[in-house]
Parts: sequence; C-alpha cells; structure tokens
Amino acid sequence: MKRLPLTLLLSSISSASLADVTVSVEKDFFELGLYASLFDNSYLFVGADTDDWLGVGVGYRYDVNQRWRLSAYYEYGLYDDWLMHELGIDGVKTSSHQLDLGATRYFTQSAINLGITGEHVRNGFTGLTVDDVDRYSAYVGYSYYFEHVYLSSKYEHYMAIDKSDMKDFNQGRANVWELSVGSMKSFYKFFPYAKVSIFDPNGSYYGLTNSDVTFSINGTFSFK
Repeated sequence: MKRLPLTLLLSSISSASLADVTVSVEKDFFELGLYASLFDNSYLFVGADTDDWLGVGVGYRYDVNQRWRLSAYYEYGLYDDWLMHELGIDGVKTSSHQLDLGATRYFTQSAINLGITGEHVRNGFTGLTVDDVDRYSAYVGYSYYFEHVYLSSKYEHYMAIDKSDMKDFNQGRANVWELSVGSMKSFYKFFPYAKVSIFDPNGSYYGLTNSDVTFSINGTFSFK
C-alpha cells in the first residue's frame, strides 16, 4: 500500500475547491483519490489503488493567521492480508488507523511543513497476528514556488513497534527522502507533478532490508 503525499496535499488543497481528484502512477501501480469539501475547513477523502487498498479519511485545517496553518487528518484503510493472499485465501483483510498532525509556515514564495503521524495496523484474523504493529513517524518538508513551477522536498523518519506473533518481523526504523517538481499552472484543470522517493531502512523496517528508489507521475484534477 502506498499513499499520495499528505504533506503536499494538506497544504495545497484549496478551501474553495468543490473536489480534487488525485492520481499517482508508478511501474505496475496506480492510485486514485477523491478529496471533497465537507465544510469551510474540513474535507472527506476516499481512495483506492491496484494493491487492493481502500481508504476513507476526514481532514481539518485551521488558519491561525496568514502565515500559519494547522492540520489534522484521520484515515481508516483496508487491504488484502499479505500472508493469506500468498496462501491463495481471499477475503481476509488487514485494517489500519492513521492520524496525521501537521503545521505549515508560509513565506512569500515558500513554505515549511512539520508533522507527526501514528498508525495502527492489524490483520483481520485473531488466531495468528501477522500484522499487529504501531507505526510512528516525524517529517519535515520544504516547498519553493516559482512563477510556473514549484519544487518540494520532504524527509520522514519511521519507527515500527511490532506486537504480532512474527517475532519482531515488523520492527525497525527507516528514512525516506522525497523530491517533487510540479506545475503551478493547470492543464485543463489538471496540475501534474513528478516525484522521486528514496527508502532506506536502518537494518530492517517492517520486513524490508533493502534500499529502494521509486519514480512516480502524479497530479490533481481540481474542480471549483
């Protein structure tokens, strides 16, 4: 399961938008999400991807003044249990509860975003807990806006605490670096951007031991 970058989305969704449709494309992977305004400062998210993930979330943002914005986001997700899927058994789901708390400081042509996340992941059967993990992260992001394009970077540190029967299989820490470049101008209501991500586990993180570099083409359809 992969996610569109909340750091970027939470700071860029316009309160005047009726709906924003986000897309992300990587090799053998596609994700689609819908952000719809609920009230002046809140919104609803519904998303799905080709890894059989489904997610529903609600977000709230509060503008302290013209320079500071606070944001909160909760998401409930479901996806196929990986062990049951490997055994050819369908219908067993793993659930996740995620909370993201952030703050954004705006400058004349740039912005800094800080935040923390917490997520609880558990598989859908109780006899054997393959996934029963608390995951936490802290992140910092920086964006600079030119006349027609923007550059955005982000660093996030992850920590997982395993409570399953897999003997610390999901334990560990990891670092993720991201760099994005996107358009400030729309193409028929579509705002494209490209992103490079580097995943680097500190030994082992959530069963992953190798570093990984991914490239994705993303974008948002914005409807006013």
